[in-house]
Amino acid sequence: MKNINLETNDFKEIIESDSLFIDKTLFIKELIDNPSPVICFPRPSKFGKSLNMSMLNYYFNIEYKNNTLFNGLEIMKQGDKYFKEMNKYPVVSLSLKDTKKITFKGFLNNYKTIMANLYLKYENILMNSKVLTNTEKQRIKTIIEEKEDNPERLPNFLSYLVNYLSRYYGLQVIVLLDDYDVPIINGYFNGYYDEVVDFINQLLVTTFKGNRNLKKGIITCISKICTENFYSCANNIEVYNITDARYSTYFGFTESEVKGLLKEYNLSDIFDDVKKWYGGYLFDENTIYNPWSILKYLENKDHELIPYWTNKEGVGLLKDLIYNIKYNTNLLDEFERIINKCYKEHVNIELNLNLKSLKGDPNTVWTLFMLMGYLTPTTLVGDGENITLKIPNLEIKENLIDMASSWFKNNYNGNSIVKYLANSEINEFKNKLENLVLETFSYLDVPGTSASEAFYHAFVMGLIRIDNEYYEVTSNRESGFGRYDILLKPKIKDIPAYIIEFKLVRDNTTFEDTVETAFNQIETMKYDASVKNLDVIKMAIAFKGKKVKIETR
Repeated sequence: MKNINLETNDFKEIIESDSLFIDKTLFIKELIDNPSPVICFPRPSKFGKSLNMSMLNYYFNIEYKNNTLFNGLEIMKQGDKYFKEMNKYPVVSLSLKDTKKITFKGFLNNYKTIMANLYLKYENILMNSKVLTNTEKQRIKTIIEEKEDNPERLPNFLSYLVNYLSRYYGLQVIVLLDDYDVPIINGYFNGYYDEVVDFINQLLVTTFKGNRNLKKGIITCISKICTENFYSCANNIEVYNITDARYSTYFGFTESEVKGLLKEYNLSDIFDDVKKWYGGYLFDENTIYNPWSILKYLENKDHELIPYWTNKEGVGLLKDLIYNIKYNTNLLDEFERIINKCYKEHVNIELNLNLKSLKGDPNTVWTLFMLMGYLTPTTLVGDGENITLKIPNLEIKENLIDMASSWFKNNYNGNSIVKYLANSEINEFKNKLENLVLETFSYLDVPGTSASEAFYHAFVMGLIRIDNEYYEVTSNRESGFGRYDILLKPKIKDIPAYIIEFKLVRDNTTFEDTVETAFNQIETMKYDASVKNLDVIKMAIAFKGKKVKIETR
């Protein structure tokens, strides 16, 4: 079994260290075959965008001529047409992922540093070039020394470099721009959204629109939401979303790739569990798995089926749109129902988004959830109308429960009730929780189906996590012969652990019988196996609509 290297997205480092690499090099072939001068790939975070961009850099970049990194990989079996493109072009590669600053001035300074470092790579050849004028060389010196203070010229730094390299080499240039949307999302939260949108628009248009020095531009982003007028004025860009067939297997792992990995690690027998936790995405007609989560799972010596992924860049935006009720109070209800039912029906997908429109149209909000990896279509999107979106897997469900927990924390005005559990004050906990259910569920449609267990689960998880200094809280984890609903493992001495099981009261049974079923499940499945050495209190929560019964043993 090969080493798993998650510390880098550098293709060369992964190949030379003989680390695990899922061969996506046919992506190169498809890009060569595609006549579009500029191509954009919106994909969720941690789905392989940066590694793919690094791979493209090493394949096309003239600086790495005669490299052997691709020996034995699929692209080398495709014939002379593709081999002749290898290490043929100057390549400019940069990422805007680390331009997150709290002020626009801070962003500009950060961008100047990124460009200074990029120019520094080419300083020797450009400053000694006979094709560049003295004025251009002075500009290069100013950029490297970060002395350019005219904000109107800063967005042009990238197009300047493309021009200089093209003239020096006598070749067109390939530009790889990774995570272009990150500074705009950051600007949205820090009050300089309009300024950074104008900046990025100018950067993209001057670099990619009608640039005769450009061979091809490849752009990645989490979601194509940020530049309101760029895609209309730079109409040479071809965008391939997760709903498109072409390129659908090059970001994320396919089902056959995951099965191959599990076989290599002697884990084929738990494929179904792995699929439930990390699969379930529909990119066009392909079932796709989160690659970060799969690799983290394989790297974990105990192979724990737990959440490994979160979209750090996008989660703040989603929380803002859902929890900030001054924008649209109905979104709160819809969000809770999605957690409850695990799907959202009748969505009209809106792939051309901008942040200002997100607050006014629920369809754009749920589309953003899809683009960021929190929801996925149940069928092929087609014209994008009347689509059903679902929670793809258990990992994402736990992520959404965490979002719900954040809402409860922001909107619940009482004191934490977890202290009652820590002090074994069970009656106080019961009374408080029962009252909260009556108060909080008054505006929610809680269905009497088994799916509503997810809603109660999310609600209780949220309450327990508020100001919780007592317990490590986990849910849906393996223990004994099954998966418990919630486990509270003490962080401090001399307080009890808790195993909590939720059960819906069916029409043909009683609260008392349902509570017994919950306790029998805890005992039979031996959910206490992981905390047997502790004082464990078993809790059954039976519910039907707004009525709830809580018992402990």
